[in-house]
Amino acid sequence: MAVHTEMKSYRTKGNMGMIDVTVDFQEAVSNACRIKKIRSGIITGFTTGGVAALTTLEFEPGLVHHDVREAMQGIAPYRDQQGNVLHYHHHDTWHDDNGSSHIHSLILSPFITIPFVDGKITIGPWQNLTLVECDTRDRDREIVFQVMGE
Repeated sequence: MAVHTEMKSYRTKGNMGMIDVTVDFQEAVSNACRIKKIRSGIITGFTTGGVAALTTLEFEPGLVHHDVREAMQGIAPYRDQQGNVLHYHHHDTWHDDNGSSHIHSLILSPFITIPFVDGKITIGPWQNLTLVECDTRDRDREIVFQVMGE
């Protein structure tokens, strides 16, 4: 089995900002197929940030700019109804404000694995591979793409 690894950097927007990284996953697979002479296998993407995530969703404005953020705020809100940052015990350790961000990222997951066949990732027509910034501010993020196959 051959393994190919590459990395790519991104500048994210805080508070559930999302970037469609589907093309980058496919590019990593294409590179692996060309360099390692493989045709089928899996690609895993992993974001090294503690409060970022990778997922698949239909990358359309309602989900990207509203629905996902609202759903996550319902699970682990950042602010109360008066606009005050809610207290999480995580804040006591690091003296920051992103306790809710850690909850969001652990629900979504820092990695995703997709099979590929004949050099093409096997996602559906409405699935986009998406980097999600769960932190409360803009960040520089990196995705490690690891392709394994034969």
